[in-house]
Amino acid sequence: MKFILLPLFITVVVNAYAVDFWQHPEAAEGGSLFASAHGAVISFNEGFSLAPQASADVMLPFPLSLGAFLKMPEPNLNSFGIRLAYHINLDRPNTDLYALYVFDFGFVRNDLLVEYNDQPVDIRYYDFRAGIRQRINQFLFIHLESDFKFQGFFIGLSMKVL
Repeated sequence: MKFILLPLFITVVVNAYAVDFWQHPEAAEGGSLFASAHGAVISFNEGFSLAPQASADVMLPFPLSLGAFLKMPEPNLNSFGIRLAYHINLDRPNTDLYALYVFDFGFVRNDLLVEYNDQPVDIRYYDFRAGIRQRINQFLFIHLESDFKFQGFFIGLSMKVL
């Protein structure tokens, strides 16, 4: 089922000659800073749910971005970490397609969580994801990003701050 829905996630039909792996997409040029938030997650197993999360990513001089994320506490801050993404230039000025590695540092709080009778956080050393941003106007983007192990996807908004 996941592999059937994955092509719908990408939503962009690209000719092979239009892909550029060495330059930034126009929508995410070098030095840009994106602030993103999403509140909804659609899981293939559990359906629709609210899962507020915020992230910030800075585009590096080459088609990589480095950022940080945190899931909003419910009731405790259990999930926070870093994001490293590789951006693919599809030769479409309003589209930013990226492959993402996420490392969740939430497990460093496991002893404290157990002490207060909260659920410990799973250690996720290998969390690869995919995402796409589509520009709405000069600074505002809508984005779709896969969840852990492609078990669903997030829907949210991104703002190009710089």
